[in-house]
Amino acid sequence: MTMPFENESKRAEYNWIGESFAITLATLLDTPGMIAISPDERNLAYERLGLRASDLLTRAAMIRIAEAAQANLAVMGTFDIGDKTTIAIKARLVETREGRLVANKVFNLSGPLAKLQEMQGQLAWSILYERNPGLTYSKDQLVRRATSIPPRAYESFAKGIQTPDHKLRENFLRRSIQEYDAARGAGHFADAIYQLGLFYYGQKNYAEAAKTFAQLTENDPHYLESLFYGGVAFAQTNDYKSAIAAYEKLLKPMPLFEVWNNAGSMMAALGNQDEALRLLRQAVANSPSDPIYRFNYGYALWRYGKFDEAAEHLRVALSAGSSNDGEAQYLLAKSLKATGPHDEAQQADDEARRLLDNRYAKWEIAPEQMPILARMKTDFSRAAYYKLERQQQRTAALPSTQLILQQQVFDRARRLASEGKDVEALAELQRLLDANGSMSEAHLLKAQLHQRRNETDQAISSYLLAIDRNPRLVAAHVALGQIYFARGDRARAIAHSKQAIEIDPRDREAVALWSQIGTGR
Repeated sequence: MTMPFENESKRAEYNWIGESFAITLATLLDTPGMIAISPDERNLAYERLGLRASDLLTRAAMIRIAEAAQANLAVMGTFDIGDKTTIAIKARLVETREGRLVANKVFNLSGPLAKLQEMQGQLAWSILYERNPGLTYSKDQLVRRATSIPPRAYESFAKGIQTPDHKLRENFLRRSIQEYDAARGAGHFADAIYQLGLFYYGQKNYAEAAKTFAQLTENDPHYLESLFYGGVAFAQTNDYKSAIAAYEKLLKPMPLFEVWNNAGSMMAALGNQDEALRLLRQAVANSPSDPIYRFNYGYALWRYGKFDEAAEHLRVALSAGSSNDGEAQYLLAKSLKATGPHDEAQQADDEARRLLDNRYAKWEIAPEQMPILARMKTDFSRAAYYKLERQQQRTAALPSTQLILQQQVFDRARRLASEGKDVEALAELQRLLDANGSMSEAHLLKAQLHQRRNETDQAISSYLLAIDRNPRLVAAHVALGQIYFARGDRARAIAHSKQAIEIDPRDREAVALWSQIGTGR
């Protein structure tokens, strides 16, 4: 992880250079055998520690931030502007666990300020060479990557993403794109386009945001994030077809609860109820206390005529969110009127009439003119996204011999479990998951062992982790359905049971659980 470099000249007009090191090195150091943490991901660590990105930090504080981001190495440095045309750079590579300099080495570079990007490329190569002298690429190749953005565009971009002034931010970002195009840079300035799209999105200028995000392609950095935000922007402008097209591209590479919710919401809006219910059920099963997921699932069930189930989820949405939710009260009243509890239905209807004002009368007179009520998540968990990204990178980077060794550890844990040696098996599984947390089968076996030992809360946690890594694990859905049904949580039991049946309609345990829930025995 690269920290912002300290401006020793104290000349404020050059402060933008400090963060530019983090921007550039995050790209250049992300190579086979080295995973570089982005400035956005680093800033999450700042937030967890109650710090601001603009704070001046001691070396100890920087190490704490690196540890919070789970970085083994941190790049720290300073720069000094000798006059208006020269810069002197000092950088250190620190092992975060021990808090010591790697090889007791300080990297020193100096030269014309106009060659800042070139020196950043040289610094990146020096760091990589220090870690692995057998690099398969040259210093010149890394410098070419560092200087691929025209200098003026690079400066405008670095200033744009750092300034808190909204108008200046927009101007700098727009200028950086124009300067990139004027200098005939290769392709388009993807990072600047993404940041400009985020700016419009944050200003709720959804039409411009959607248009800007749509310029990015699948080989660009931040493409997946642009699909997420672009999908919300399309939905806000009532372009539901473009919104669902964006989310359909996200379902496989970005399997987050927020993606399932937004994709399901859009499918409900377009009338694809079966797929909408499947996706919304997944979101509810994995995050049952979220009022938005519960509302959307209840709304989709109501649209599909499943009023009994709809009422269950709308009640939870109201208790988990706010009882002053007029739309949820309205849908609950309609669902209860269809199923029979008249007193509760009348109470919900009275609340809906009070909270919705003139909308209530409009919907009663012309129900076909009721707008789409599905609710989008306007942001996603960056911590979950970065965790997923890291798991994918680590798994892709594992050599075949290491994968074989991990499979051997898993087989040993499975054998110990079959012999009834649960404690030893759990120890092996924990060792394996510490090395590769993306192995869904290991989480599943760990959950089964906890359940066998009547450690139900630990079992639930491990089953959910198994599903997080592989949403199609029937055994995990069945087990969670059984646990929740035994606890009297019928809504969650149904959600997991239905997912299991949809994944494999012939699975005997899934069928048996569904029958058990249906009969209540």
